[in-house]
Amino acid sequence: MASVLPNFEYDIFISYRHNDNRSGWVTEFVKALQEELAATIKEPVSVYFDSNPHDGLLETHNVDKSLEGKLKCLIFIPILSQTYCDPKSFAWQHEFCAFNKLLKEDQLGRDIKISNGNVASRILPIKIHDLDAEDKATIENEIGGVLRPVEFIFKSPGVNRPLQAREEHPHDNGIKLFYRDQINKVANAIKQIVYGIRSPEHHSVIPSATSNQSRPVSRTKVLLAWTVVVFVLAACLGLYWMLKPSANPVGEKSIVVLPFRNLSGDADQDYLSDGISEELFHMLSKIQGLRVIGRTSAFSLRDTPENSQQMLEKLGVSFILDGSVRKDNDSVRISTHLIRTSDNLQLWSETYDRKMEGIFKLQDDIASSVVEALK
Repeated sequence: MASVLPNFEYDIFISYRHNDNRSGWVTEFVKALQEELAATIKEPVSVYFDSNPHDGLLETHNVDKSLEGKLKCLIFIPILSQTYCDPKSFAWQHEFCAFNKLLKEDQLGRDIKISNGNVASRILPIKIHDLDAEDKATIENEIGGVLRPVEFIFKSPGVNRPLQAREEHPHDNGIKLFYRDQINKVANAIKQIVYGIRSPEHHSVIPSATSNQSRPVSRTKVLLAWTVVVFVLAACLGLYWMLKPSANPVGEKSIVVLPFRNLSGDADQDYLSDGISEELFHMLSKIQGLRVIGRTSAFSLRDTPENSQQMLEKLGVSFILDGSVRKDNDSVRISTHLIRTSDNLQLWSETYDRKMEGIFKLQDDIASSVVEALK
């Protein structure tokens, strides 16, 4: 069964260590998810799941062409266990890292804007164990952001195991998770991503499967259309460069979020400072009338010894938001500064001392403060 969108092999790819399926946990999860998806999404959703550990895709084997094709999917679901985040493992090296690399070349990208305005990643992690800090840092370093998994964990004193579909004493779970609810949460997350991709703003890139079937388009016509588009864009760019003024005007409402500096003295904590910068970028991007410089352009300025005037000339922004992060055990201190580039004046600064469990609320507070300062 093909994907609900053209040009993709599967809708969902399930990645896991075969050791984590010795009890049949992954097989049961996939079956339950397929049933939930059938009741959640109108079209049939295709799932690739390597149920046979002897089909040539073992941990010690090389990637074959069939796996490369199967990785061309809409959503990648890694089953994160205590053994998954092993750089020597097949699942980590040739599935997780390989898919993350493919996303950088994929026309859709990794982050999809969903119907409620939030942004969801096409990597949808499932966590079946509490992870070691080193493993969590490895994942966040690979994805360049904060890990936000759907958890299937049963925890009680001295216990850290996968949540079962049929628990004998479900209320004894210290984190109060119920298998049926978590399966439904995963299915709804998949639905949001699929519908987000098929929303009007993505239709110009990839049409829905339904419209593609009703009005087939030949490859020649598609190539011709793209040729015309490229020609028109080239002509417009040429006209722009001929007519544009010698100096770039600075936008009235424009801002760049520079990568926050990691002052913890531990390079492994870079994921935390990068994650805060990225979250602030996404939150400020939702503000109507505020132009936010792209994340790639902003992160290219990491450790660049340029002053505000040089940044202004390069990016054409009115304001710069930067800061630093210092982590100490389970506490974090974040310092932020808002600078007006026209006169290099610091309009606002603030220091936040919080516990790590309140990091998401802290990001909201910083974004709200920046908006008030801009007003």
